[in-house]
Amino acid sequence: MEVFNNFVEAANGNAIAEELGLGFLAKSAALNGAMNLGIKALQVVFTLFICWLMIRLSKKLVNKLLNAQVQRQKLAMSERKASTLSTVAGSILKYVIYFIGLMSVLKQLGVSPESLVVIASAGSVAIGLGAQSIAGDMMEGFFILFEDHYAVGDVVTIQGITGTVESVTLRSTKLRDAMGAVHIIPNGSIGTVTNNCREFINAVVTVGIAYGESIDNAIAVLNDEMNKTTDITDILETPVVAGVVGLDDSAVTLKVVAKCKVKTALGVEAELRRRIKNRFDKEGIEIPFPQQVVHLVKEA
Repeated sequence: MEVFNNFVEAANGNAIAEELGLGFLAKSAALNGAMNLGIKALQVVFTLFICWLMIRLSKKLVNKLLNAQVQRQKLAMSERKASTLSTVAGSILKYVIYFIGLMSVLKQLGVSPESLVVIASAGSVAIGLGAQSIAGDMMEGFFILFEDHYAVGDVVTIQGITGTVESVTLRSTKLRDAMGAVHIIPNGSIGTVTNNCREFINAVVTVGIAYGESIDNAIAVLNDEMNKTTDITDILETPVVAGVVGLDDSAVTLKVVAKCKVKTALGVEAELRRRIKNRFDKEGIEIPFPQQVVHLVKEA
């Protein structure tokens, strides 16, 4: 009996020891799993940080390289085109780094190389089927850049919107209009572009004189005043008096056209209007205001 009791006690001791051992192993496995998960999380965070850092450094490197090439005149491009090329190149590098970073994160999470190939293939199919407009925008972005339709800083009219180009990426063009509003236009839907920043732009001023004034005298005065505009450095050539362009309700309309530097038309027009008004006042030439003549008929 005593031998049996000793046997039972030994068996119970072994069971307890076994349970303690299994518990320790379970805790150890859980701890190892948590450590592995934490290490993978740190690897993912580190990879994302490296991607972010590479994007910033690549943009600065591209800007520095293009500016250096432009200053050394090794590339046949202006500063505005270099700025646009820098924006587009930065956009391309950003997408490439994002793709490489995503593949690296998936690999760190245990996705096999074969699965990465499948994922990349599926992504390509998805882009081909569901993102055709994005591909079209990107293709148009390349054409805008290499055919030099416009560049950052140009004043353009796109889809009836006139504004200054603030940025050009592979997908879209950002315009800021005269009121300060920003318009984001997909490159694939741009269509016809009116660029107001190529070599020169015309400043156009119209002025009305009263019907009782001499047209020939008014044109002679305008020609004389336009010959005195040599002090306006933004005007490239002596402004041309185009003559009568309208016989309106209250005035005979004359037009003046001045060839001037790009982005200066508004300022030139304002200065020409000021000079014309002062000269007409001096010469006694009337600039009429809109008026309407009403005839009253008495009934018999």
